[in-house]
Amino acid sequence: MFKKSPIVLGTLLTTLAVCSTALAQGAGDRYVRDSLKTLLAVNTIECEIRIETFVDGRRYTARGRYEEQALPRMVPEQPTPFLRSMYRLDVFFPPNPSMANNAGSNRMTLVCRPGTNGGGGLVEQRTSIEGVQSFSMVDLTRLEERLRETNMELFFNQVSEVRNLGGLAGMMRQISRFYEFSLFTQENLQDEEAIPALKLTGQLRSVFYRELLPRFGGLDKRGHYPEDFPSDIELWLGRHNDFPYKVRYLRRVSEGAERKELLLQETFFNVIVNGTPIPASRFDPLTPPENIIGVDVTDRFIGELGL
Repeated sequence: MFKKSPIVLGTLLTTLAVCSTALAQGAGDRYVRDSLKTLLAVNTIECEIRIETFVDGRRYTARGRYEEQALPRMVPEQPTPFLRSMYRLDVFFPPNPSMANNAGSNRMTLVCRPGTNGGGGLVEQRTSIEGVQSFSMVDLTRLEERLRETNMELFFNQVSEVRNLGGLAGMMRQISRFYEFSLFTQENLQDEEAIPALKLTGQLRSVFYRELLPRFGGLDKRGHYPEDFPSDIELWLGRHNDFPYKVRYLRRVSEGAERKELLLQETFFNVIVNGTPIPASRFDPLTPPENIIGVDVTDRFIGELGL
């Protein structure tokens, strides 16, 4: 789990499988739906990304590049949001000062693409962390089959694009589904660049608490939420293009508590939407590191999802 290995971005913070439930609407929900609608119509996205996580009071930061290319809609075998788009994430971590001769060695590359035969789909991940290299893959066809068998849907709160499975539209679909937004303000996002934005504040919908808490370990004896329970969220959407420039997942100590702790923050900047076509080679199958055998972790991944 992520909190045991905070520098590995491909590891889940936690996951949840739930059945379909009717949802109440918050005052800010329509802005999130507008963003989702916009992202579903996007053909290409290119941007830089900064990912910050906070574990046991320590901050971990990675920077990199994200690229997404929508798949052709005319392919009948690919109607699923799992394969709405191909994407590639390349991120780099600062070296661990306690490791000698380790500069530049911490990196991760993740590619989501259709299978080589044109059907199905794969998420491949290649990492090099403190000198240890690995290569793994998740078969999206098998995952989707399991979801259909169980009639479940998934809530992902994790630190890599595996959580999306449908590109940034997949991320926004999950946010829209599981969080209710009641507050919104206009402000300029002064981070990597100045962006006129709409800041939305929300929290997990009450209908999901009973199902979420057991997956995160449940309340402790004091009635406090688990350490990695993402009870709240903050989202910055571009006022002129609905793009999600910044997402922050937060944790309250308990229901009704005012203070919030930051669990995960992602910032997208230097964003180009619907620019020139991304070279197809960017989504080619990854090559395992030398002398490393790729590991299919689909069954383990399905088990961790509780499916």
